[in-house]
Amino acid sequence: MTRGAGSAVQAGADDPQLSSFLLLLVSGGVVFVASVFSKWLPGADGRFDSEAIIKGLHTPLPQRPRRLYVPCIIFLTVARLQIMHRVVHDLQCSSRGVEAFLPVLLAFYEFMSHKPAPVESDEPEDMWGSFWEDFKAWVVTSPITLLLSTVLFSLGTHFGVRLGARSTYFCSTLLDRRHRPGPRVFLHVYSTVDLRIIPDGTYSYPYLFGFTLFMYANNMRSIIVIGRPFVILILMVVLIASTVYAPFRIGPMDRHPVDDLVYKGRVNADRWLRHATVSTTLRSAVREYKDRYHGRNPPPNFDKWFSFAQQRKSAIIDKFDQIDKDILPFWGMNLQKIRSGLDFLKSLPDIGVITIADGKVYHSQPSDPSQRQVLDDVVSMISSFSEHLPDMSVAINLNERPRILVPWDDVYRMALSGSKPRFNIFHNRLHRRQVGDRKPPLGNSNGASTAAETSTSQPIVSAQKFHHLQAFACPPGSPTRAGIHWNVRDFCAACANPHSQGQFVQDWQKSLDPCHQPDLFNLHDFHMARHGYEIHQTLLPLFSGSKTDSFNDILIPLVKSNSTDRVDSTAFADKFNRAFWQGDVADIQSLTSQSLHGGHRQRLLHLVNNATSAESISILMGTGNDKRMRFHYEDIQARTVNSHLPLSFSFTTSEPCDTADCRLIQQEFGFQERGTPTDKLFVLLLDNSDGPPPDLLPVLRSYSVPVLSSIFREWYTERILPWVHFIPIDVRYHGLHSTLSYFIGLKYNGPLNGKSQTMDSRKEDARWIAEEGRKWAHKTMRKEDMEVYLFRLLLEWGRVIDDDRDNLGFVLEEKS
Repeated sequence: MTRGAGSAVQAGADDPQLSSFLLLLVSGGVVFVASVFSKWLPGADGRFDSEAIIKGLHTPLPQRPRRLYVPCIIFLTVARLQIMHRVVHDLQCSSRGVEAFLPVLLAFYEFMSHKPAPVESDEPEDMWGSFWEDFKAWVVTSPITLLLSTVLFSLGTHFGVRLGARSTYFCSTLLDRRHRPGPRVFLHVYSTVDLRIIPDGTYSYPYLFGFTLFMYANNMRSIIVIGRPFVILILMVVLIASTVYAPFRIGPMDRHPVDDLVYKGRVNADRWLRHATVSTTLRSAVREYKDRYHGRNPPPNFDKWFSFAQQRKSAIIDKFDQIDKDILPFWGMNLQKIRSGLDFLKSLPDIGVITIADGKVYHSQPSDPSQRQVLDDVVSMISSFSEHLPDMSVAINLNERPRILVPWDDVYRMALSGSKPRFNIFHNRLHRRQVGDRKPPLGNSNGASTAAETSTSQPIVSAQKFHHLQAFACPPGSPTRAGIHWNVRDFCAACANPHSQGQFVQDWQKSLDPCHQPDLFNLHDFHMARHGYEIHQTLLPLFSGSKTDSFNDILIPLVKSNSTDRVDSTAFADKFNRAFWQGDVADIQSLTSQSLHGGHRQRLLHLVNNATSAESISILMGTGNDKRMRFHYEDIQARTVNSHLPLSFSFTTSEPCDTADCRLIQQEFGFQERGTPTDKLFVLLLDNSDGPPPDLLPVLRSYSVPVLSSIFREWYTERILPWVHFIPIDVRYHGLHSTLSYFIGLKYNGPLNGKSQTMDSRKEDARWIAEEGRKWAHKTMRKEDMEVYLFRLLLEWGRVIDDDRDNLGFVLEEKS
C-alpha cells in the first residue's frame, strides 16, 4: 500500500461520514455504469426463468422496485454506518456476544408469521407411518425447529465470545452511562452472565445441537460433498477432543511461571555480562569491535576511549548495540544531507546545539533555565574527554518527546547500505586521526533553504495521524503496519503473546517494539496526545534522551531536570510490604475521550480503585501446601482481588485544580495527599505522557523493588534485565495482580473467591531483585558510565560525519 492509499484508508476509518460518502459514491457509480450496459445482456428485463417463458407461464417475481426505494436504501445504509461508528466509538461499554442473538429475532419473526402450506395430493394419507418417520417429518416442517436451532447457535456464539479476556480500556460508570444511558441498557443486558460456571470447552456443545437441528429443519443432506451424518460425526469428535484437551492445556501448573522467569533471568544476566566484558586488552577490544560491528575498524582515538573506560572502571567494554543501531542508518546517508539536516535542526525551537572546537566545548545558551541546565550537564561530561574528539556540532532535543519518525522502508535501505563492509585494499590508508588533524565543525554547508528542503515534516500532528505515521515506521507485514486496531474492548492476545509467557513479560526488549502491538495506540497517553510540534519523516541527526522503538532519534545520556535523583536509604527490612505509585495530574497535558478511558495511568487507577462489580480479572493462584503447591488461573471479581493486595495507587496535584481536564480527572479518580515511596517495598514506575519514568534510576539505586511498566528506551535500557534488576509489567496490566501476588502473597489475607489461600510471599526473591538492581545501577549506571557511553557515542558520530569516513579508523600498529 502506498502512503497516499494508506492516508485514504486512515481517513475513512477515522471519519465514518467520509467513508460512507465514498462507499456510496463508488458503489453508485459502478451500479450506474452497469445499468447503462445491462440492456444488451441476456435477461435484461429481469426474467431469467427461460423454462417458464417457454411454457408460457408467469413467474412469481415481484415488480420492479419503485424509485422511492433508492433514497430509502441510501438513508438506511448511512444510518447503519453511523450506528456502527457509535458502537465502535464506545465499544468498551458494550457487552460481548449480544450481536449473536440478532438471528433469533429473524427466526422468531419467521416463527410467528409461519403459515403451513396446504398440501394437495391424490394419494391417500399413510396411517401406518412409524413414530420416527412422523417425528422426522415434524422436525423438517415445524417452524419451532428453526427457532430452537437458531437459539442454540446464538447461545454457543455468545458463550464462546464472552469467554475471552477484556481489555483494561474501561467504561466510566460516572461519565459514560450517566450521559448516554439508552444504548448502554441494551448492551449490558447480558453483562451479568457468569460464565465461570461453564466448564472449559462445553460452551461449544450448543453449536453441535443447533447445527444438527438446523440441517434437519432445512432438509440439508450434505455440506458441499460431505454427507450430513459424517458432518455431525466430525463435529462431535472435534468438540469431545477439545473438551478433553482444554483442561490439560490450561490446567494446574506444578511450578509458578515467575520461578522460571527469575531463574532464566539470572542465567541471561550472567551471559549478558560475559558478552559485554570480553575484552581485557586494547587488542582484544579492537578484535571484538570488528567482529560485532560489520567488520569495520573502531573509530579514531579508540585507544583513548578504552583507556578512559578502564580508568572509570566501566563494567561494559564491548556491548554498545544501541549506539550501533542508532547510527547505522547514517552510514548509508549522503554526507551533504546530514550536514543540511543539522543546519535545519538549528533553526527549530527547543533544540540545543553543543559545539566542540579545538578541544573546547560550549552550547547555544537557551533562554529556558531548565534547558540550559541540561546542556550544562552535557558540556560538563564532554569536557572530561573533549580533547580526544574531532570538531563537530551536535543538535540535542530539549523536548522530552522524540521527533524523528522515518518510514521503515527508508531506514532499512540506509541501514542495509551502512552495514556493508567498508574495507580499503590499501591497508595503510586506514589511520588514526590525531588532535592536530582537526576539521571545522559540521554545519553551514548550503544555507537554510537547502536544509529546510531535507525534511518532510508533519506539523501539529493529531493522535490519528500519529498512529498512521507510526504504522509506516514498522516493516511491511507487521500487525501494526497492516491496519488500525479498533477493538478497544477485548484483550489482544495476539499482541501480547510474542513477548509473554502467560500473563508475564518474558522478553522485555521485544515488549518495547510497537510493530506487533497495534493495540498499544489505544492504551498509552504517548500515543493519544496531540503533538504540538513537528514530527520529521526524514532522517535528521537529532540526539534525544529517550524514544520509543518507532523513532529514529539518537539516544544520548541526559541528566533529567525533573528527577528527584535522591536515593532512598531506607533498609529493605524496614519497608512495608505494599506497592506504591503516585502521579501528578499536571503531567497529563491534554485529555481526550480516548486518553481518559485508555491512558496508561487512568486505566491503572480504574482497575485498582474504580473497578465495577461486573468487572473481573484472571489471577494465578496457588492451592495445596508448601510441599505440593499447584497453580491455576481463575477469574475473580476485580474488587475482591484488589482488597486482598496492599496497593496504594493514586493521582495527586501540586497545583490548583482549576482546569476542566483536572476537574474531570478529580471527579473520575479522586486525589490523595502527596506521599513518598521511601517506606514502600514495591515502587511502580510508569511513563508520563511524553517520556519514561523520571525516577527509575533513583529507585534502582535504593533498596526498593522497581516494578517497571514502560514503552520507552533510554541509553541504559539495554543494560537492565527483567526479573533480575526489576519486575516487568505489561502496559496492558493483565498480569499486574498475578505478578504482585507472587511476591506479596495471598496466604494471610483471608479466603479469595470462597477458597483459602496458601500462596505465601516470596520476600526473599523480592529482596534479591532489589539488591541486584541496586548493585547493578551502582556498577553500570553511574555518572562515570554516562561519560563512557557519551565518549563512545561521539567518537562514532565524529567518524560518520567525516568526509573520509570510509577510510578512517583505528588500527593497532603491528609488532616488529
